[in-house]
Amino acid sequence: MTHRTIVIRRGLVVDGSGAPGAVADVLVEGEWIVAVGALPDVPDATVIDGHGKVVCPGFIDVHVHSEAEILKGCHTAGVQMGVTTELVSPDGMSFAPLSAGRLAEYRRYLRAIYGDDLADWPGGSLADYLARFAGRMYGNVVAQAPHGAIRLAVKGWEPGPASEDELAAMGSLLRECLEAGAVGLSTGLEYAPAAHADARELVALAREVARGEGVVSAHLRAYGDGAAGALEELLSVARETGAALHISHFPFTPRTYALAEAAVREVDITWDAYPYTAGCTMLAYALPPEALHTGIDQLLADLQRPEVREMVRPALEARFPPGCGASFAALSQPHNRWLEGMTLEEASARAGKGLTDLVCDLLLDEELAPLLILPWPGSPAEQEMRLRRTLTHPRQMVASDGIFQGRRAHPRAWGTYPRILGRYVRELGWLALEDAVRRMSGFPAARFGLRDRGLLRPGLAADIVVFDPATVADRATHEAPRLAPAGIEHVLVNGVPVVQGGRLTGARPGRVLRA
Repeated sequence: MTHRTIVIRRGLVVDGSGAPGAVADVLVEGEWIVAVGALPDVPDATVIDGHGKVVCPGFIDVHVHSEAEILKGCHTAGVQMGVTTELVSPDGMSFAPLSAGRLAEYRRYLRAIYGDDLADWPGGSLADYLARFAGRMYGNVVAQAPHGAIRLAVKGWEPGPASEDELAAMGSLLRECLEAGAVGLSTGLEYAPAAHADARELVALAREVARGEGVVSAHLRAYGDGAAGALEELLSVARETGAALHISHFPFTPRTYALAEAAVREVDITWDAYPYTAGCTMLAYALPPEALHTGIDQLLADLQRPEVREMVRPALEARFPPGCGASFAALSQPHNRWLEGMTLEEASARAGKGLTDLVCDLLLDEELAPLLILPWPGSPAEQEMRLRRTLTHPRQMVASDGIFQGRRAHPRAWGTYPRILGRYVRELGWLALEDAVRRMSGFPAARFGLRDRGLLRPGLAADIVVFDPATVADRATHEAPRLAPAGIEHVLVNGVPVVQGGRLTGARPGRVLRA
């Protein structure tokens, strides 16, 4: 890569630590920040005018489903928001370490989230999988060891506790992932096959992570009414093992808040949240975990049987009560795409089917491909209050939970970071600018051991964002989710401009960062 010198002149430097910003120059030589302060003229340097702009570290997205987009070489949504590093394999989901046969099954299960194209990845180790990303990344990638893939590789879809030999095999795969550079373990306890794991399995894996001073990141076993019990399960694992715990999309309720606050004295706990009052996930998640016990073919065969539909009916009715507002974000079959943007209740009425038959028929017809938008419960005022408490808690950091499938995809994949800066810093004042930048850079870097990222200081990697604080804003909506944000003017990744004057340069200098 050609050596380059870049000077960013007289911007408000917000360094990612939470300290007050100050007007200064920033000098970049090659991949590194070499000086911050009042600098003399630098011959032959490329100059970026920072007057009236904020200059800060690149943002770090700790939860995003971008792997398939990265492998295809088309993942630009992150860098266009100012994200320079992404933690992949969230919710315990990834496509390594898996054999070709298991990979084919897992791809079918996760196609609502990742689509059908994995750029010809044939299966194999996490190290080989990460090597596949080379030359395709606009930003940097950080791996986590995916619990779902690890359990699938060892035990398949079979429910029930793992044997001692199976636990040993899972531990061995986890160690291989950590040796390949994973910063910890990610699990998704609402998704098969990780949903079949018991406390004994979680403790065994968390002990391996604790030995390497990594982090256990977890999508809880339940949200809503079951969130408190699900959080207590993981707090118990952290107490027993000493593992650092990070909760994905923290379910902020009075009970979960009280549990987390009480646990702080014993457990190293953080969490993330996105700045929207609706989630997004695959329709198949609504099935009880025991429905998927053998494999995808058997699940699809079972869903045709009346007695199985009766078995899953209570779970579906609990997931989607009347008035919940759940709507379709993506469907794969052309003859079903008229449903995109429509709520389950509207679709049920239009199709003349009850909820259970609608869901089961669509899962069969689409082979598990439907993707949903899930509004939070409560009134708009209640949702806003919950969001404010979540986003402003000192242990919260920002994540997009971006999913990139469908014409009505969730806008968080294209809008999260500028939305924080535009709506919740500038417009509503929920967060101070310096605190918001810290939650998006220095805090996640420190949490996940990225020691050369997250701060704008000499000697650290030149992952840098320059944005206009007066105009920065998300533009993506549920109707038009892929609109790039406003106000993100320059983005450097490893010292290379990937966004310049608000436009992509085409450069792909990203790399895999290892613990």
